[in-house]
Amino acid sequence: MLQLSPTQLHCQQIGRQATQLAWLFLCLSIFLAPANAFADAKRPKLEDRIAAIVNGEVILLSQLRFEARLNLLRTGVSVQALEQIPQSSWPALLDMIIAHRLWAASSERMELGIEQLGSVALMAEQLKTAFGTEADYQRFLQKYEMDSADIQAILERIVRAESNLQTRVRLRAQPNELEMQKAREASPGLSEEQLRAKLFEEKFKLLSRQELEAQRKKADVRVLLNFSRIGDPG
Repeated sequence: MLQLSPTQLHCQQIGRQATQLAWLFLCLSIFLAPANAFADAKRPKLEDRIAAIVNGEVILLSQLRFEARLNLLRTGVSVQALEQIPQSSWPALLDMIIAHRLWAASSERMELGIEQLGSVALMAEQLKTAFGTEADYQRFLQKYEMDSADIQAILERIVRAESNLQTRVRLRAQPNELEMQKAREASPGLSEEQLRAKLFEEKFKLLSRQELEAQRKKADVRVLLNFSRIGDPG
C-alpha cells in the first residue's frame, strides 16, 4: 500500500474540507441578512412547482425547501435559524443543489466506497444531533414529508458530488516550486509544511469554484422559479 507523508495526509484532509466549502462560494449571500429580518413576514402557502430542470431532471420547490435546509445544517446553521431563511439566499441555495446534481451525475450508478459510506453515515448522525431529540428530528421530516430514505439519497448525492469535484481538482491544487518560493518570501515565518498546506487550500478553493462555474455552463440547466415573483419560497 502506498504510504502518504504527513504533509500529503494533511493536504488530503484540507482537500475534503475545501470541497465542502467550495459549494458555498456560489452562496455568499446566505444568512447575511439580520436574523429577524423575515420573522414577521407572511409566507403564502405555495403549491408545489418546478424550481429547475437539470439535464432533464426536475427539482421541485418542495425538494429545494428541504435540501436547502439540510445543506445549511451542514454549514453549522442552527435549527432555529432554518425558519427564517432570508429570501435573498434562495437563488444561491438553488445553485448549490443544482451543482450537487451536476457533479454527482457521473458516478450515480456506481456503488459508494467504504470511506464515502462512512461520510454519509457521519453526516446523517450529525443532522440528527443538530435537532437535539429524535422527536424534533422526526417532526422536521414530517413537516417536509420526507423520510430516512430521502435523507440517505440526498446525502449520498452530496458525497458523490464532493468526491468527484475533489478528484478533479486535488492534483492540480498541489503547489509548484515557483509558488512555494514566492510563498517563502511572502511568509518567512511559516514552515515548509504550513506553506504547502496554505497554498494547497487557496488553490483548491479557486480551482473548485472555476470547475463549478464551468460545469454549470456546459450543462442544460433551466431555472423556472422566479423568486422575485413568488415572494418567500421557504
